[in-house]
Amino acid sequence: MNALKTLAFLLSSFLATATFSQPYRSAATVETINGTSRLVQDGKPFIMLGGEMHNSSSSTSLAAESSYRTAKQMGMNSVITVVSWEQLEPEEGRFDFSEIDHIIALANQYGLRTAVAWFGSWKNGESSYAPLWVKSDTRRFFRVRNSAGENTTTLSPLCKETLEADAKAFKTLMSYIGTHDTNHMICLIQVENEVGAFVDIDHSEEAVKAFGTKVPDSLMKYLSSHKGALSPMIEKAWEENGHRISGSWSQVFGDTGAAKQIFMAWHFASYVNEVAKAGKEGFDLPMYANVWLADDDARFGSYPNGGPRPCVLDVYKAAAPDLDWLSPDVYLNDCARYFGLYKRADNPLFIPEVSREAGPAYLALGEYDAMCYAPFGYEECYNDRYMLGEYEVLNELLPVISEHQGDGSMHGFMRMKEVNQPDDSTSFSFGHYNFHVNYIKGERAAHGLAVQTGPDEFLVAGVGAYITFSSDNPEMVCKIAYAEEVQYEEDGSCNTIFVLNGDETAHNNMLYLRGRMPNEDLDDRVFQVNGPLYRPSYQRMHWSVWQDRFKVSGIYRIRLYTYPLK
Repeated sequence: MNALKTLAFLLSSFLATATFSQPYRSAATVETINGTSRLVQDGKPFIMLGGEMHNSSSSTSLAAESSYRTAKQMGMNSVITVVSWEQLEPEEGRFDFSEIDHIIALANQYGLRTAVAWFGSWKNGESSYAPLWVKSDTRRFFRVRNSAGENTTTLSPLCKETLEADAKAFKTLMSYIGTHDTNHMICLIQVENEVGAFVDIDHSEEAVKAFGTKVPDSLMKYLSSHKGALSPMIEKAWEENGHRISGSWSQVFGDTGAAKQIFMAWHFASYVNEVAKAGKEGFDLPMYANVWLADDDARFGSYPNGGPRPCVLDVYKAAAPDLDWLSPDVYLNDCARYFGLYKRADNPLFIPEVSREAGPAYLALGEYDAMCYAPFGYEECYNDRYMLGEYEVLNELLPVISEHQGDGSMHGFMRMKEVNQPDDSTSFSFGHYNFHVNYIKGERAAHGLAVQTGPDEFLVAGVGAYITFSSDNPEMVCKIAYAEEVQYEEDGSCNTIFVLNGDETAHNNMLYLRGRMPNEDLDDRVFQVNGPLYRPSYQRMHWSVWQDRFKVSGIYRIRLYTYPLK
């Protein structure tokens, strides 16, 4: 009898600790694979093809459920959502975890990996998400002041009381995530949001005093070790002052706007780093900060000064080692430029906010090895056929993209000019094969990517362009051996849906990225005809009737070959 009781006890203990509903999922990490930083979840590289919710979408379980359900139905594999300090700690020392509770529950329910953006002291250069007990006490939690000495709506990064309160709340949140998110559906944390202040410099008493003190040795050590590779603004300001390695901010960087930007970046970065450091003590997950981008010549006051803009990325690298990377929020037209500026040896590209379109994802994922692509406010484009169609194609491509990121076998491309401007082009090479991408004037979208899958074989995806090929040996002619349009199924199998014969490839001279073009079904109440997927040949690529048709990217497999010119 005792033996039976012992056996029953052991069995019940096993059942109590075993989880049968879902396999154990490991917490996310960032690892170097094929020479590039990759987000790794459950031991595999994971690309976040998702979206960022609107700021208040997670404020209630009802709103959050709607946004999670929408993301799932739109074909996303992840979301970025918000936990706000004012809801987490409505009274000092009293914590309400209901917001993070329903985020964890919904992430599990819909199987969507989730990045949490911590709206603590700052959001978009303001402090509207801080608790009332912080915002209302301007003596204890003092504000950034403008040039007239007036309080702004932004908490000062030089206030130690604010930093201690913010860091304490964030550490409490992270500890709670560590003990309650048992399936590790929360994979990343954004610390604050678009930090900075809409001033040239903080004119609070503490900031004015700090501006007259010595530039921290740790910053000067970093700048000295990276001399010649710093941003043009920092290099110029430092050079004009004789590359001094000691002195006040104006002595080292001059009395120009550069000194003020560097000063503000240092203090915001130092503050955010302390918050991140405290959070990782609670539960260690990858953490990043994002930035409100502004044109290079933007005036002070038109953007939050102090955020990790390209001109001060090096300041953030020196001041915030506990941040795993810095992310651009890309709403400006020249997205390729900003993808390139934030894709550095010491900084992977992660795009937590971008305009509500999917085309740039091909460039970001294929050319810059982006770990994430997330249009902001995706709930607004739930019925955008272009967005939904491109996400469907990208989901088919994700396994291929994930396999090839960082190994040099993939290129992404996108037209950077307006649709009705003269044609422009992009060129790149795979070994001795040269690809020449020609964007078609008049097409609504023109983008894509190409992956080398074998010595002479390639997978190409895109729309609104045609590609011609050449050999790096001028004595050789390059032609298409075969081309076919394909579609990947959920199980990973690949079906050929069109063999592109001579007429479809200009007699083996070009690959026309015609895209998928679903026709509307015909229903005249007498009979129904299911609309076919019509694909015009290259001869019609410039016909306006085809350019005006709805289409999204197609996927093509091709093989190339060469033969002597003579």
